[in-house]
Amino acid sequence: MSYVVGIAWYNDEHVYRKALAEFSDSKSMPATYEDWQALVKRQCEEIKRTGNIALRADIDPDTFKDWCNAHGFLPDAQGRIAFVNHVKLEYEKTGKGTLIE
Repeated sequence: MSYVVGIAWYNDEHVYRKALAEFSDSKSMPATYEDWQALVKRQCEEIKRTGNIALRADIDPDTFKDWCNAHGFLPDAQGRIAFVNHVKLEYEKTGKGTLIE
């Protein structure tokens, strides 16, 4: 049985830098977009190697903080995890989402 594993996703360097500016725990994140890409690449390879499915959970820094406020989270790791889980549940219900190839 395959599991869906959600990955917080940033579309480009500009989005990543803007997201870091919004996160209250940005120091715990990879310092650069390139570092984040390398980390996610390794994570996705491991997810696929174990027979599971990687799902993008696109974080839009312009709306992420609002989503966190509406759901009782800070814009930090817990908020990102909750958002990723939300996207994953929606995918499991509807089949709509972007898989990471």
